[in-house]
Amino acid sequence: MTNKNPFEIRADILAMAKDYMDKQVELNTALFAQMVEAGKKTIEEVPAMYTMEELQEKAKEMYSFVSDKK
Repeated sequence: MTNKNPFEIRADILAMAKDYMDKQVELNTALFAQMVEAGKKTIEEVPAMYTMEELQEKAKEMYSFVSDKK
């Protein structure tokens, strides 16, 4: 087991949050493409990419989960 300093832990959690958000974008894009093909959505309705603020919020949410001492 590796002992990581707080900076390394936060960097790992940020990377996990980014991976999570990237996967969500990938899934949403695939679903959107299927809906366009089916005629239920138009290309103008394409979902937006996540913002840095949304990524930071997801990282904070994940960090609070591991730092909660209940």
